[in-house]
Amino acid sequence: MSEVLHPSVARPAPDASVRAPAARRPLARAVGRWVVRHYRLSFGLVLVLMAVNVFLRLDGTAVNDSDEARYGVSAYEMAQGGSPIVTTYAERPEYWNLKPPLGYWAMALTFRLLGVTPWTLRLPSALFALASVALTMLFAGRWLSRRAAILSGLVLATAHGFLSNHGARSGDLDSALTLLLLLAALQVAHLDRSPRRRWTIALLGLLFGLAFLVKSFAILPMVLAAAFYVVYTGAWRRSQPLPAILSLLAFFLPIGGWALARYRADGTAYFLRRMVQEDLLARSTRVIDHVRYSPLGYVDGLGDRLAPWPELIVVAVVAALLVGRPRPWRRLRQGVMPLLLLWTVVPLLLFSVSKTQHHWYMDPAYPALAMLSGVALLGLLRRSSSRRRTAALLGLIVLPLVLCEARFLTHVLHRDRVPPSQHFLRALGRRPPELGSQLYAGFHLNHVERFLLEAVDGFRVVEAGGSGGPTVDAPVPRGALVLLRKGHLPGVGPGPGSTYLAGTRRYALYRSGGRGPDPATYGLIPDHFGARLPARAAIPLTDEPPRSPDLP
Repeated sequence: MSEVLHPSVARPAPDASVRAPAARRPLARAVGRWVVRHYRLSFGLVLVLMAVNVFLRLDGTAVNDSDEARYGVSAYEMAQGGSPIVTTYAERPEYWNLKPPLGYWAMALTFRLLGVTPWTLRLPSALFALASVALTMLFAGRWLSRRAAILSGLVLATAHGFLSNHGARSGDLDSALTLLLLLAALQVAHLDRSPRRRWTIALLGLLFGLAFLVKSFAILPMVLAAAFYVVYTGAWRRSQPLPAILSLLAFFLPIGGWALARYRADGTAYFLRRMVQEDLLARSTRVIDHVRYSPLGYVDGLGDRLAPWPELIVVAVVAALLVGRPRPWRRLRQGVMPLLLLWTVVPLLLFSVSKTQHHWYMDPAYPALAMLSGVALLGLLRRSSSRRRTAALLGLIVLPLVLCEARFLTHVLHRDRVPPSQHFLRALGRRPPELGSQLYAGFHLNHVERFLLEAVDGFRVVEAGGSGGPTVDAPVPRGALVLLRKGHLPGVGPGPGSTYLAGTRRYALYRSGGRGPDPATYGLIPDHFGARLPARAAIPLTDEPPRSPDLP
């Protein structure tokens, strides 16, 4: 029986070593409080994740034959002593990528400091993207909340579209543009609140000017979004003439200085005129670059390359419309939410009506979409019941992040690996010194081949079909290195008595024996390179050397 004490008898004090079990907090709330209390650690962990995603096998993926390799060739020629104003490709003025030179300067500087490799080609973009993630979290932490900042950083650090082609892991200019426009957005958000508004406006003009020097007219959507936000908030009413003049000067002086230097270097306004005609007007009014136009092309693209975050944003908006208190549009009109919406919607609308569409045109809007995703996810968590909040945390945040990371790793480790053909071309840079640096190519080089052979391997390539290249009337010198490609121009080759050195199913490397094939033995037909070449099928190249060193 239990002992019954008289009320006058004092009860013994409880043992201090035995404590009542603490009430268990829901996992979602515990995680949120941990992020707030350890914000700097959480911030650093997100940056570590981004650094891993950016630098993991950075040189272990294929070099893209479109813009990436072409930018690499131009930056290499600039680093080798070319003009810092007139970008070139194959030692001729570049009129295909009609871009100002600021983005090339970063690549050329990296080449000069660290050498030319696919890794150094992509290093500036990787660093710009890493800074963009950090700046996105700073932006969200300043204007939204710490929880939203960490979520935004995680979304951006694992987004396939932000990391892949033309993104953080590519030697292109879009990461630099994204960072500059993100810095500009920070200044726009401060216009209505900063006590030093004069210098904020001037810095905004400078950032837009530098962004123009990276990718020219690609800044227009963000300029319009900033203008709409200034009008919406009424910040323009409090502006003074002097800051506005300073901003215009900061914008136009760098651009005008470069345009004048380019005009004087060319002796004509041909390049500047083509920038306006092709990069602005032609891409807006007609389909070029072998792409398909669709009014919903960017909506589909964002739904894929940023999945599942755009879909969850839509779910959050619908949930807010159905059960939101207060009404969701009231919150959307507060703080920087209008800026985030304009930052996303204005580029989406402008690029959707443009006839030439590329998914990377929306890259500068990814930070805004990441912040909207963070806000949407927090809203969905708050609207879920206490019992279901842990399931919502796992299903809406943890699982999608894991799937995004798995998608990224699948591409890096499997789908985008360096193909055997590029492995072979890179390996030629480790040739014995006695083989020399002169290479005769029996084909017209594409952008990847030119970048790898000339910039990475250090060859001086004499190109078939190019200016001064080998033709049927110009035999390859004895002892020269000759590279053939499957489907090469059959009128060019190392000739009888040549030595097979190495090859793959796509390429074969020979050391010339002396004279080239006799063109008189073949029927000649006009070729699209402008030379008269033998009308005979090219030899099939395999992993094994041909039975005879003599080419057909």
